[in-house]
Amino acid sequence: MSGTAFVTGASRGIGLSLVQQLLRRFPTLKVAAASRSAATSPELAALAAEHPGRLLPTEIDMADEASITAAAAAAVGKGESCPLLFHGAAMMHPSGKGENSVGRLAAADMGAVMATNVVGPALLTGALWPALRRAGKGTSGAAQAKVVAVGAGVGSVGTNAAGGWYSYRLSKTALNALVKNLAIEGFRYNIVTSCMYPEMVDTAFAAPYVKNNPYDVLRSPDEAAQRMLDLIVGLDGSRSGSFVNIWSNEDIPF
Repeated sequence: MSGTAFVTGASRGIGLSLVQQLLRRFPTLKVAAASRSAATSPELAALAAEHPGRLLPTEIDMADEASITAAAAAAVGKGESCPLLFHGAAMMHPSGKGENSVGRLAAADMGAVMATNVVGPALLTGALWPALRRAGKGTSGAAQAKVVAVGAGVGSVGTNAAGGWYSYRLSKTALNALVKNLAIEGFRYNIVTSCMYPEMVDTAFAAPYVKNNPYDVLRSPDEAAQRMLDLIVGLDGSRSGSFVNIWSNEDIPF
């Protein structure tokens, strides 16, 4: 893998772990580590020192179109290629808790969640589409450009038996639809996509919900990122547009 990979949510959790593993696994790859706190993150500063010239801390606000456009242009210049776009940034709810009743819904809160979890990734993918196309150009067979998003089990309409989490659930369902749409358009450019669900991971994002973890194990960000990267490397056109559990590698019903 060469060119510049672009990772959002890169200052913590799975995003930070994925940045670390990309830098160590692909010695010719540059990585744009994007988050709102990228410029002040001590973890990213340490990685930049460890990998001179290869890590690009990139400030981005996934709810702001101008910020998204500027970040994409700054990290991946004209004529450069982007072999991987990883959407790791996400918001549960401005309050930190998902709504358990339709009576709690507020337009501003729903809009904030949708902007960060769906609209932002869509706009960022559009801004980097020429660079993704360059990464896939001229290849034969194996896909060279990949768009991957961190999915959520609650985004599955077919398995929804619990309800609640309105804004977050709706946004993750919409993210699945975005990834599927991108797979269809990306087919002609050798760009493949996937929404990957890591189950419960021991991150600050998941901390309020760990006590109700429905799974037998709570995995670390490093474990989840390593498993995702293995699947990303093996991702091809036969699984493009998939919504997959990363541990079983089985498709989740949309």
